[in-house]
Amino acid sequence: MQDTRQQILEIIKRHGEATVRELSQELGLTSVTVRHHLEILRSQGYIADPEISRTNKPGRPRFVYRLTSTAADLFPNNYSGLASALLEAVEDCVPPSACQALLELTAKHIAERAGPLPQDPQERVESIVRFLNQQGYVSRWVKDPKHPGRYLIHISSCPYQHVSETHSAPCYIDQHLIEILAGESAVVTRVETKAKDGKLCTYILDYSEDNKGALAEANH
Repeated sequence: MQDTRQQILEIIKRHGEATVRELSQELGLTSVTVRHHLEILRSQGYIADPEISRTNKPGRPRFVYRLTSTAADLFPNNYSGLASALLEAVEDCVPPSACQALLELTAKHIAERAGPLPQDPQERVESIVRFLNQQGYVSRWVKDPKHPGRYLIHISSCPYQHVSETHSAPCYIDQHLIEILAGESAVVTRVETKAKDGKLCTYILDYSEDNKGALAEANH
């Protein structure tokens, strides 16, 4: 990012908000130049629309600029470190069965964000992949040419990669998440778990007639 724009973002983050005049004074730039950079940052989604800041002082109203939530990604963070520490605390304090239930509940809450999904298998798989990509995964789907009603979802990048390098919990959540999204009429099988190594993680979603026996047996 251009240095001046980075400085503008840092000033606003430091103060919480800033006017064009305040930015001009701190940067030693004209207001015209500052507005130009603000407009670019707004178009990129990092700066919110200016808001009027009411004061008791007479004079023209102050228009202040604030960062959007998107701008938070431009600053250093340690989300994976926090997630790893929390998982370690859970593993230390919670019995394995309760820990598993907690991870399944986490997957359920994530799945609820997807809303209702189509009943048609192919449309449902398309919706699942679209949802996964919205959550930060890099995924795609293909039909299994040898088995009608069977689909493969390939995940080439996982948003929890750094955490999954030391914990199995993210992979367990992924498995349960896809099972929920696939619905009760599908048998979900994970055949590859290598996304954390920069390789593909693959799931089979089987909606074919052949899977009914497996579903019936699993429900007994």
